Amino acid sequence: MEYWQGKGAVVTGAGSGIGRAIVAELVARGARVLAADIVDDGLASLEAEFGPAVATRRCDVADPAQVEALAEAAVERFGTVDAVFANAGVIANGPLVKSSAAEFDWLMGINLRGAWATMTAFARIMLQQDSGGRICVTASEHSLGLQHAGAGLYTASKHAVLGLADVLRAELPQKITVSAFCPGLVATALGDGPRPEGLPAPGERQRALGKAVQQRGMPAAEAARAAVDGAGRGDFLIVTHANALAAAQRRHAEIEAAFAAQAPAGDDADRYDVNRIVAEIMAERKGD
Repeated sequence: MEYWQGKGAVVTGAGSGIGRAIVAELVARGARVLAADIVDDGLASLEAEFGPAVATRRCDVADPAQVEALAEAAVERFGTVDAVFANAGVIANGPLVKSSAAEFDWLMGINLRGAWATMTAFARIMLQQDSGGRICVTASEHSLGLQHAGAGLYTASKHAVLGLADVLRAELPQKITVSAFCPGLVATALGDGPRPEGLPAPGERQRALGKAVQQRGMPAAEAARAAVDGAGRGDFLIVTHANALAAAQRRHAEIEAAFAAQAPAGDDADRYDVNRIVAEIMAERKGD
């Protein structure tokens, strides 16, 4: 039986792009969806297209209070929240040396604080459910080692998202699975989202280049199928673009070479292993 049939799922960043495609995929599989976005037009078009299968709610994921309210609304609507797709995200392009504090705060507020707020708010709900749940956060091929000049802030945020997901899966019981969705180039309008007042929009030439590149990406529906399939299985890493493997392999080869040259493993390799040390101290304190 299809895992998603009758399940209650929440999708952030649902008004366009990958988020909208995830909503469509979930509905096609029989799920009930609560779609969240900051853009009202996108939410209205979801309501028009999917009718009662999709409820919508305006939510700025950079504001944890709004995310908590979204989680409460999901419980009220579904009773049991079976899955959340923490998908909302933005991108800023340009050299790091020309980036601004305002741009940094805006991007990290949505991509990182928003991911943290969404994952943890829904994890708290799922901890109280016997059925647990599925948490899927949209990371990126950038999380795995891709160096994309001009996307430094975005790349940093997606490295951090992968770190959050990795630690969260270690902290949660098996009844809750955590997935990091790491797509490559997808045909969306990622760079065209709203920006805060006072934050300059990209120049026309930069926008045109970004749009031309995005248009040559994987169809959003194809990426969404991978996300929904992987989250349903409970995969930790969900990948979509074979070309991203080369960057990950280069990164891991560089890491291995650094350890081989600078900190080769010996008989006491775990002497300073923090996990082992914590476990030993906790065991010692049990007897106190």
